[in-house]
Amino acid sequence: MARLHRSFAVLAVLFVALSGASGCAFPGDSIRDDEGILGTYTVNGVDPVGIEYSGTVTIVDTDVADEYAIEWIVTGTIQQGTGQLVGDRFDVEWVSVTDARGESSGTASYVVDDDGVLRGTRLVDGIDEPGTEEIFPEA
Repeated sequence: MARLHRSFAVLAVLFVALSGASGCAFPGDSIRDDEGILGTYTVNGVDPVGIEYSGTVTIVDTDVADEYAIEWIVTGTIQQGTGQLVGDRFDVEWVSVTDARGESSGTASYVVDDDGVLRGTRLVDGIDEPGTEEIFPEA
C-alpha cells in the first residue's frame, strides 16, 4: 500500500512539473495562456443584412509583434486578414479571397473574454450597419 501511495505522489509531482513546463496551451485557449489567441475556432455570426453564418476561423502568428493573421472559412467564402492584439481587444482588417457573391473587404473588432471567446462586430466596406460575430475556441 505504501508503494502505491509513493507511486501516486511521484505521478502527481510529474504531472504538475510537466503542466508548468508546457504552459498547458492548446489552440484557442484563453488569452492568459502562452499561446494567446493562436488556434482554430468555430465562428457564428450575423452579417450586416441579417444572414446567419458559421464556419471555421484560424488565427496564426506573424513576424510582427502583437500582429496575427486570421482566416475565416464559411459557406461560399474564404476571407483573410491581419489584426493587432492590444490588451483584450483584437482589431482586424480583412478581404475576401474567394466569395460567390463578389469581392468584399472591411474591418472587425473583438473583445477577447477570459474564456477565450472573441465577441465583436464586423463591418463590410460600403454597408453602414455592422454584423456580429462570436468566435469560440475548438475543444
